[in-house]
Amino acid sequence: MMLEELLAESTEGDRVQDERAMSTTGYAYAFSQLGDRLFDELADKIATRRQYRLLFEHILEPELFQQIRIAAMGYISACLNSPIILSEAEMLERLLEARNTLPNYTGTGLLMPKREHTLAFNLFQKSVAEAFYQLGANDLIDAVDLPVNLRMVYGKTNAEKLSLPFASSKCHSDVWAGVAADATVVVLPLFGDIDNITIEAGEMPREMELEAMRVMSDFAEGRDIPMVVSYTEAQLQHGTMYFNDARGLHQTVRRKTESLRISVDFRFRRKFNEAYRAMVAPSIGGIEEDMSVPYEDWLKVGKETLIVFDETSEQARKKQNSGAPVPLYTRGYRLVEMFNS
Repeated sequence: MMLEELLAESTEGDRVQDERAMSTTGYAYAFSQLGDRLFDELADKIATRRQYRLLFEHILEPELFQQIRIAAMGYISACLNSPIILSEAEMLERLLEARNTLPNYTGTGLLMPKREHTLAFNLFQKSVAEAFYQLGANDLIDAVDLPVNLRMVYGKTNAEKLSLPFASSKCHSDVWAGVAADATVVVLPLFGDIDNITIEAGEMPREMELEAMRVMSDFAEGRDIPMVVSYTEAQLQHGTMYFNDARGLHQTVRRKTESLRISVDFRFRRKFNEAYRAMVAPSIGGIEEDMSVPYEDWLKVGKETLIVFDETSEQARKKQNSGAPVPLYTRGYRLVEMFNS
C-alpha cells in the first residue's frame, strides 16, 4: 500500500474518531442543558433564593418550621425513651451521651424508627409532608422518598467510619450510591451546630455529568471528577430547605468534635422528564434502594395511612450486638389504612 493511501486511511480514521468524540460531547452537553431546564422549572416555583446552577433554597414559614421541629423533638425523645418531649438543649445533650448505645442509629447517620416509635414518627413524617405541599410545585412532583430521613451527624468520628466506601465525608454525588439521576435532594437543618458540622456543595464540569451518572462501589471511584465550582455562599441555616440536583457534588465537613447536627432529608423525582431519564443508562446495584412512592401516597401518611415499622428496638439492639451486617438503607415498613370502611 502506498504512503498516500496509508495517510488517507489514517486521516479518515481520525475524522471518524473526532466525529464520535464530538457526538459524545454534544450528547453530554444536551443532557446537562436539559437537566438545567428541568431544575430551573422547579426553582421558578419553589425558590426564595438562588445563586447557583444546581442548588436553590426555600426559607420555610416560621410556623411550618416550628411544626417540623416539635414533631422531630417528639420522635427523638421517643427514641431516647423519654416519656415527655425533651427541651432542645437536653435532647442534644442526651444524644451526645447515647451516641454509641442507640440501637436504631445506623452507620449512615440515620435515626431509624422502630415499632415503639411508630406514632411519633408518623407525626414527624406528616409535618414534613405538610410543609413540602405548601411550596407550590405539586403539579411537578412524581414520587418522593418514604420514609423521610432524620439524620444525625456527630462531630466526633473515627478513621474506620471515614474510610467506609460511602462515607459522606468523601466528595460525591448521591447517584454514585444508587439514587436516581433525575432526583432532587432536599435537606432541612433542624437542630445543632450547623456552622461546624456542615455540608459543602458544588458542581463538576458539565461535560462530565452524564458519564458520572452511574453507581460506584466506593465514592473514592469518583476522585478524578473535580468540583470546578464551589457553592461557598450556600451556608446552612436552620429553617431553610436546600434543593440540590442529583448531578451536584457535596460532602460532610466536620470542624469540631464535641457537637452534633440534626437534619431531615429526602429525595423526589419530578414529572415531565421522560426524555431526560431516558438519556441515562439504567443503574445496577448501589447501597440505596428505591425508597420512592407516588406523591399522592406520600401525602396521605399520618392522615389516611400509618407507616408501621415491625422491628422493635430490642431486635435492632441484638442485631447491633451480634455484629451482623445491617442494611444501610432498607424499606422495612408497611402502610396501614387508618379508616377502613
